[in-house]
Amino acid sequence: MSGVASKIAHQRAKSEGLGSINNPRKFAGQDFEKLKAECLAAGTLFQDPVFPATAASLGLARFGPDTDKGKDIVWKRPSEINNNPVFIDKGADREDVRQGSVNNCWFVSATACLTLNPDALSQVVPQDQTFEKEKGYAGIFNFTLSQFGEYFNVIIDDLLPTKNNSLRFAKSKTSNEFWSSLLEKAYAKVNGSYEALEYGYQVEALQDLTGGVGVTYNTSTAPDDLFQIIQRELRDNNLAGCSSVGAEEAKAKNIVTNHIYSIVRVEEVQSNGEVVPLIRVRNPWGYKEWNGAWSDNAPEWDSVDPKVKAELNVQKDDGEVWMRFSDFLKQFRLVEICDLQLSSARCGDKWCLTEFNGSWKTGSSSGGPAGSDTFWINPQYRIALQAPGGDASKKCIVIVALSQKEQRKKKSGKITTSTGFYIYKIDPSDQVPLGKEFFKKNQSVGSYDDFRPYRDIAKQFELPPGDYVIVPVTKTVPEDIDFYMRVFTEKPTGAQDTGSNVQANIYEPIITPETDSEFEIVKDELQKGEFNEYEVKDLLNKMLSKYPEIKSEGFDAKAVGQLIKLMDEDNTGTLSTYEFKRTWLKVKNYMNIFRSADVDGSGSISSPEFRNALKEAGFTLGDGNFDAIVDRCMDRTQLQFVEFLTSIANLETLFKMFKTLDRNQSESIKLSVYEWLCLGLSYERL
Repeated sequence: MSGVASKIAHQRAKSEGLGSINNPRKFAGQDFEKLKAECLAAGTLFQDPVFPATAASLGLARFGPDTDKGKDIVWKRPSEINNNPVFIDKGADREDVRQGSVNNCWFVSATACLTLNPDALSQVVPQDQTFEKEKGYAGIFNFTLSQFGEYFNVIIDDLLPTKNNSLRFAKSKTSNEFWSSLLEKAYAKVNGSYEALEYGYQVEALQDLTGGVGVTYNTSTAPDDLFQIIQRELRDNNLAGCSSVGAEEAKAKNIVTNHIYSIVRVEEVQSNGEVVPLIRVRNPWGYKEWNGAWSDNAPEWDSVDPKVKAELNVQKDDGEVWMRFSDFLKQFRLVEICDLQLSSARCGDKWCLTEFNGSWKTGSSSGGPAGSDTFWINPQYRIALQAPGGDASKKCIVIVALSQKEQRKKKSGKITTSTGFYIYKIDPSDQVPLGKEFFKKNQSVGSYDDFRPYRDIAKQFELPPGDYVIVPVTKTVPEDIDFYMRVFTEKPTGAQDTGSNVQANIYEPIITPETDSEFEIVKDELQKGEFNEYEVKDLLNKMLSKYPEIKSEGFDAKAVGQLIKLMDEDNTGTLSTYEFKRTWLKVKNYMNIFRSADVDGSGSISSPEFRNALKEAGFTLGDGNFDAIVDRCMDRTQLQFVEFLTSIANLETLFKMFKTLDRNQSESIKLSVYEWLCLGLSYERL
């Protein structure tokens, strides 16, 4: 329950600006200025209790104390490693970043890319940090990172893993420079351990460093103008990287197979009367370069203008090398580009940003890809695209970016799953969430269905003005994953997820002479006039016996107690004859809905059938609401009638409690602490 409150508080704080680049959150609640001041006052060096210099921060599996990567590690401060440590030496550049013994070339390459954009670098890495005591050194450093739509300030101590007095992980070419090592430690802290940084895609790190949006191109299916795309993106100060193939041919040309490189630059040169497109890539190791055409000592350089050669042909083993773009397409399988312009998008700028946070949950909202029988239970998000310039004949540009949350922190060893999304055109009158029949009859108008195991996917579309629903999916089911989705449009979308239109059209029974005939079987008992919990239970079970098709074992105390809470109008804790009759008519209404949902007549309903039943009963809920109901009442994959009735009566009670307090019908209530406790303690007895 406290987790739900924390989530609501978090969302409210974000809506007020907390987590923006100008007002980042404090990661783990740690305040940099306060902690630094405390250390300076005490004359001590900071030791981080959140990410301590222990084996747990390295990792407990592949980096465990008894493994090659984890044993004999000694944590040292830079002053213990080098006599003259500096944070940044003569400006940060890509040679400051070299990979260590973590298989995190994806992160190291992204960090090297970051140095190509000084503004982005200074946003992540405060440049005024120092190891000089007279300038305020206290063993504490801070960095600003971004994940899933929020920026946060990450604090670390400067104890770094070493072996034989050498840095074990990321390091600079300059032995006394430490900013890249400390940034890697901050990123390890965010993800739980150094071990958690093993293996990934560069676009993941680029997004976490900048808040931008990453797009991945497979070179085998890339557009014909991929060179121009890369050229344009680099010209706009965006960042790019690439992943090599695993073929033996690559090894022969000195390309590290299945490895991630930075893309540094692209140029077109004149050679023998031909325009040759070239691309410069960087190995994060800082050495081992391509030795084919247009490499450092290749003869092709003799065919270009001497001035061009002098500028471009840098001959040193620094891990950077030029190659013809056609060779690049053979030696590299992926190109990853991070658009930094989108990192600051807000309505009123060139782009309008709409954000959604959701989940795929087993049994309730994990429905699989299009074509799956349960596809319709996936989360759904409605947007309205406005015509550019009011011209309905023009198409609207839409960028959809989807990210899986917190996967690296999980201990299952599975970093990511394969995800995608579909876009459907709908009528303005259509109600979201859309049901199974809609998806049977309609095809998507846009999709990302490559289903590759990337944490982050994105795609741009051009669609006519109108109303649409975006359905994010996983390739396989069941999955339990939280996600973050961004939608960029040229104008505000009026976006709506299935949680922003919560309402209830509740059935209220009316006693008539016709309905009285229903109670013939208990007419004598009803003469008493007031019934306690045990008597209500007996009466309900007797009424239920008239409907053997329900296949129920009868009402239990929990169901009866919930019904009394719901229908006890005079707050006596009992039901009068009138209240009991209304209770039964409500039960019968829900019984009919249950029977309609129980398509196979099994006497129980599945989670998707439960969703349909709630909709038929008049409830419109958010995916988070439905997930919570499933978690609370569905211990099994199937729900029996009495369990269904208990949960729906509980839901109806909550709606009625809110409506009673919302006297102005503002869809918002305000409670004192006393009132909140009274309400909460009363609810616990439901």
